Amino acid sequence: MKKTHLTLLFAIFLASCATNPDGSKLDTSNETTLEAYNRAMFNFNYQLDKKVIYPVAKGYKKVTNQFVRDRVTSLFNNLDEPSYFVNDLLQGEIKESGISISRFLINSTLGLLGTFDVASGWGLERKKNSFDETMAKYCVPDGPFVVMPVLGPSTPRSLVGLAGEAYTSPLFWAFIDTDDGWVDVGVAGAAALKYVNLRAENEFLLQSLEEGSVDYYTTIKSSWLQNRQKYQSICSDNSEENATASYDFDFGYDEYNDEFEE
Repeated sequence: MKKTHLTLLFAIFLASCATNPDGSKLDTSNETTLEAYNRAMFNFNYQLDKKVIYPVAKGYKKVTNQFVRDRVTSLFNNLDEPSYFVNDLLQGEIKESGISISRFLINSTLGLLGTFDVASGWGLERKKNSFDETMAKYCVPDGPFVVMPVLGPSTPRSLVGLAGEAYTSPLFWAFIDTDDGWVDVGVAGAAALKYVNLRAENEFLLQSLEEGSVDYYTTIKSSWLQNRQKYQSICSDNSEENATASYDFDFGYDEYNDEFEE
């Protein structure tokens, strides 16, 4: 879990790059350095996907069926429930926090470690909530768009949120007190399985986006940023300064939309 510390440091660095020493926001209208980095990193991720991740995802899809993949998706969805619970509390959503923790307890037991979503059948519907959304509610600036190695599109606030979600994961708390190297391998394997399963389930979506794009980087960036517009209305002070669009460097405005995150 040491990667979460690196994620936080990188996010703080990016946030500092988006402000002047006096705390005011930098004028990034003519920024080209970060855009050049983003395109280079996007190309790295693209090549990694085509040569490693996509072939593995295709192989995984061949040796599994939809039922198995649905169980894997449900398992990892269940592991996200404690994070939803914490963020519901931070946002003052007491009723929703009760639903989230109830879903986790029910699905972890009756749902066979979360591989089946029993709680939804009882009327306890899953509602996503994240540290990213919590910070948006308290008007924490998003920061510039940045492409991370392997992780892909992100922002400083999104990275901090990702670190928060890692610390609230049951996997983290299950293995925090052990120095067993095999445990680290197990956690890394779980993360890899989640990523490969996600890639396999979004194969045709990503393929259609690429085939319909003149500039694939621009399409992904536009889609990802457009999806983040939903956070603009969350902040009680929904000013232009807090709008994600103000950090877009080279064109209009878009996990990655919700379809990538599912």
